[in-house]
Amino acid sequence: MRTLLLLCACVLGHGLVAQPDFNRNYCGFAPNDSIDITNDGIPDLVVQGFRSGTDDEPSSSGTCYLHVMNLPGTSLLSDLDGQVYRRTMVFAKGDSIRPLDTTRRDDLHIPRPVYADGSIQVAFWGYGHQSPLVTVTPDLKAQHYVFRTEANGRTWHGSFTIEPPVRMDEVKVRVGALVPADRAFVVQ
Repeated sequence: MRTLLLLCACVLGHGLVAQPDFNRNYCGFAPNDSIDITNDGIPDLVVQGFRSGTDDEPSSSGTCYLHVMNLPGTSLLSDLDGQVYRRTMVFAKGDSIRPLDTTRRDDLHIPRPVYADGSIQVAFWGYGHQSPLVTVTPDLKAQHYVFRTEANGRTWHGSFTIEPPVRMDEVKVRVGALVPADRAFVVQ
């Protein structure tokens, strides 16, 4: 009798599913794509998509965001905004970047510009009853970003730009400058 009850419980439990798979790709994102901007074989940046949707499942509408973010070992130059949040700094071609003193670290000295984790929004669009039109960040090609990374046993800093995407599964990053971190450079 015990065997019969156990067999019935196993058969009934085998056909039940707790929840259907709600991890759908509403936005059509490509898998995360890493980018090696120093050509040392170690990825420095990642192209990643995010979704913010309604609470109903499956989500009936929402917004999709495409970002370029730094990976561990690489950081983006940021500054404090008016509300004391760190924001990735945007530069223009021809701006001069001096080396930052990263040796002094104490509670009495909190530098404004520092290299930190950052995120750059490339584009956004909607799904469901939201607008499906892709909106690329305005003047994206004219915006230059400064990074710092470790490559080949040395610390480097440089600049890069992001090409406005034509397709959401392809984001191109162009490195403008790459120099040792103890030297100044001009954003290209």
